[in-house]
Amino acid sequence: MVLNDDIKLVIFDLDGTLVDSKYDLADSVNFVRQKHNLSPLPVDKVASYLGSGITALVKAVLPELKNNNFDSAVKMFKDNYVEHLTDKTLPYDGVKEMLSAVPQQKVLLSNKDEKFSKQILRTLALSNFFTEIYGGDSFKEKKPSPVPVYEIMKKFSLNKESIVMVGDGTNDVMVGKNAGIKTIGVLYGYSSKEQMKELAPDYTAETPFVIADMIRNLC
Repeated sequence: MVLNDDIKLVIFDLDGTLVDSKYDLADSVNFVRQKHNLSPLPVDKVASYLGSGITALVKAVLPELKNNNFDSAVKMFKDNYVEHLTDKTLPYDGVKEMLSAVPQQKVLLSNKDEKFSKQILRTLALSNFFTEIYGGDSFKEKKPSPVPVYEIMKKFSLNKESIVMVGDGTNDVMVGKNAGIKTIGVLYGYSSKEQMKELAPDYTAETPFVIADMIRNLC
């Protein structure tokens, strides 16, 4: 089955797609919870809340907090996380090889803050693979809103048939569907295979190694 002979640009998610960042994120979550006299959460529980940005993450792991206390907790999380972005975060096996094998222009689109996304990619020697790196604060709306994809299409003067979105979560598949572009859902990230099946991306990838082949019209 042919994916598309005319793919010009590939948009990649970050967490759960290119890098496994759940341990550093869980550590910062539990740092904040400890400061609020709350017990730590398991790493996989924290991972289940990832994908919608830091504010949404803090809201999910600290539902008791309100207003000023919540804003303070978000700041506390960010201040801690920025110091530990890549303590335990690593690219998934095969990611660098896959990115090297994808000949099209590549853009990073995360719901994580842009500065955090750039720092992670820079530290892990991945930033040079990308023409542009965008975060959840780069546009007026974030995934799953189609606005980021529309802005990227405009910047690169491309139509929707020329772009494919690669990601592991609901927001990644839905931003593709909302913007009318093809989607590849990865099965090794933070969403279960059952969740990904329900999301019904156009294609699925068991490992990073197969993504380049898919983009080269094999699936």
